[in-house]
Amino acid sequence: MTWPNTTPITTANVDSGLDNPALARIQIKEAIENINAVVAEFSNVAITSAANAHILQYNSTASQWQNGFLELHRFTERTANLGTQANTITINYNDGNVQRCQVSGNLAVSFSNFPTSGTVTVLFEHGNPPAVATWPNTVRASNNDRFFSTDSNVTDMVHISTIGTSTYLVTIVRGFE
Repeated sequence: MTWPNTTPITTANVDSGLDNPALARIQIKEAIENINAVVAEFSNVAITSAANAHILQYNSTASQWQNGFLELHRFTERTANLGTQANTITINYNDGNVQRCQVSGNLAVSFSNFPTSGTVTVLFEHGNPPAVATWPNTVRASNNDRFFSTDSNVTDMVHISTIGTSTYLVTIVRGFE
């Protein structure tokens, strides 16, 4: 598709006080032709319905627009620093896929804003003594292992994935020095 005229169409002949519909016909016709070109391009779109996280992409093999997924190659994730945490921590999906915090005492963990399918990795940096985590009942842990490292001054990496809107799969890798 060649995109329609990209020059803005003047509204000088249809502005309040200066209306001259006879002179505006050319611009109105051009606008309608641009709209028709866009409609024609997307009339063969292979999309039954939009879905969360879908993007519109052109499939040159099928010669049509389709639902697609964003694919990332060679990207860098930012790490959100949650600061020092004690007593409670809420892992907020909106803070990013990689988060880290310094742990100062035992933690009751909760989650917010997780989508139906999403993952977050949290680095828990322990001081001395190490912390104990209390997880919500919606957590299913690998081998039912829900414990932080028992060593001081180490980092535990916790990977959290969602299944549906209320089940969280948690894997803890302990003791990075």
